[in-house]
Amino acid sequence: MATRDDVAGRADDAAVIRTGDRRELELILNTRVQAVIYTPQAMPPWFAEVARAVESGAFRIPRTVLSNTGYQEIDDSLELRLPTKILATEVRTCLKQDILALIDQLSAISLATRFMLRIFTEAPTNECGFHVDTVPPASPVCGLLRVYNGEGTEYADPSNVTGMDDFYRYLARRERLVRERTEARRDDRATAQVDRGITLLDEERSFLVCRTEVRIAPSGSIVAFKQVDIRHHWSNHPKSMAWIHCSPMSGEPRLVVNLTALGSTPRTLRRATHAIAH
Repeated sequence: MATRDDVAGRADDAAVIRTGDRRELELILNTRVQAVIYTPQAMPPWFAEVARAVESGAFRIPRTVLSNTGYQEIDDSLELRLPTKILATEVRTCLKQDILALIDQLSAISLATRFMLRIFTEAPTNECGFHVDTVPPASPVCGLLRVYNGEGTEYADPSNVTGMDDFYRYLARRERLVRERTEARRDDRATAQVDRGITLLDEERSFLVCRTEVRIAPSGSIVAFKQVDIRHHWSNHPKSMAWIHCSPMSGEPRLVVNLTALGSTPRTLRRATHAIAH
């Protein structure tokens, strides 16, 4: 049975659902659902080998974006990009099949036939704080995220968010500070000052009712989540339209796969709540 994070009964009532049943990822189609976090009871053994290879630095994939591609194109690209000498053949095959299964899952949810796939191994930094993902106008708004190792993904429970207007004020200020840091990269003193500003902003979390209350989607989970139509980005839209999340800011390298649906008529979002436990 899926469970949902507590939410208040407001007009923009939103929920994040946590479940042990992969089939319930489709609950992301509910208009009130920000995200569905499916966490298996146990990870398959090959996950541990992938984690060791990624965290040791032996298994590396630079930031790669496959834009507007179909299943077979992604299959072919993974065959070329996944290292052949680092992982055992059967582990590499399992990893590739797992990523392709994410495409099947998102296709079933969104009816999409074209996708954008982002895949990389990278040590976390504080370059990106809490944010929401965006999609082109009128595109399907459901995406999938899987982090294969390392620290999980932090997210803000919707009941703990004061409002999207407050969140976007935080985001605008943070993006400005990151730009200032880039511009000041040759000035150590100025860079350190901007770094302090970013750290303070991330500690304040002014868009949260309780700034210390942050939840985590553990690594290994599959997260189906809402991405906001770019036309609504920066507006005071309902919280249910976008999942506010953040990668860890330090730690070992992680293998991350982020999948966005493109090029289809989105499935109708529905308000059915039969599988959401209160």
